[in-house]
Amino acid sequence: MARLSIEGARKSFGATEVLKGVSIDVADGEFTVIVGPSGCGKSTLLRVVAGLEDLTDGRIVIGDRDVTDLAPSERGIAMVFQSYALYPHLSVYENMAFGLKIAKTDKSAIDAAVRRAAAILNIEGLLDRKPAALSGGQRQRVAIGRAIVRQPQIFLFDEPLSNLDADLRVRMRYEFAELHRQLGTTTLYVTHDQVEAMTLADRIVVLRDGRIEQAGTPRELYARPANIFVAQFLGTPRMNILAATMAEGGRAALADGRSIALPSLEAAPATGTPLSIGIRPEDIAIGDAPDALPFTIRFIERLGGLATLHLGAHADDEAIACQLRDDGRLDEGDAVTAVLPADRLHLFDAAGQALGKAGK
Repeated sequence: MARLSIEGARKSFGATEVLKGVSIDVADGEFTVIVGPSGCGKSTLLRVVAGLEDLTDGRIVIGDRDVTDLAPSERGIAMVFQSYALYPHLSVYENMAFGLKIAKTDKSAIDAAVRRAAAILNIEGLLDRKPAALSGGQRQRVAIGRAIVRQPQIFLFDEPLSNLDADLRVRMRYEFAELHRQLGTTTLYVTHDQVEAMTLADRIVVLRDGRIEQAGTPRELYARPANIFVAQFLGTPRMNILAATMAEGGRAALADGRSIALPSLEAAPATGTPLSIGIRPEDIAIGDAPDALPFTIRFIERLGGLATLHLGAHADDEAIACQLRDDGRLDEGDAVTAVLPADRLHLFDAAGQALGKAGK
């Protein structure tokens, strides 16, 4: 195992700059997830760490070695691709052993390494099969096993679950977490799926347009997003954002003229300042209370024991989502009152950056 440090990474393809000075430290044994929308530079970042792409500027350090100019085989990394990249004419055993054979490792050591990895991944019974005879989940285990046998200092995963169906992705997330608990290998994992990021990561790095928007634990990013992009990227259903204007007395006026109480701020904007108010769907409470606002239920998404209500105040405004336990008593078209608790609100300035709450 080893610490990974990415320092000021820049990568350009011709006139297009894809990475714009990215710096990330992954602690020894940490599971760090890089998450962001398609085209933000996630896979390019992983490829420069692996040595499959050259950096335009910056450096990559693994442990105490600067590996920026080293070949991929000299970096002490193992990478698992989205496409599995298995040799179709080789058996599972031969696929897993291939890298060690190329490195001229002793046959008995290869056999021990392959069988150890197969036992960890519960694929001992598949060693004689060819990839065509395997399911998607089994192929993914083989690809991971091929990485494990090399005993790398760093694991790199490039969207490894994106080709699997929804149920298998859930099960494989658990297996990834269990694998990391067993091996403890420093891991950099790339995905566009915020659920994978939230469930697997010790630390999340949110990337957009080649730059880091925020880095921290899943809880930190969810509870204290640095800006509207992070706030809405993490969380399902995503955070509601309401246009508002700062009013007197610690309140804000919504676009439709209604008023709500705000949390105490480190530095409250002047009256009349435009701002955005965020609230997560699960933080909205349905029921009568001081400061409750009237809404009409436009649409209900029922998901077993949960329901997501889409609430509108006026015919032409954007609905907000409210998530709650579904007891079947509410229907589309019902008039309800909803509370947006001040202590659950997130406030953002006109540039979309978070405003600090007092005492936070």
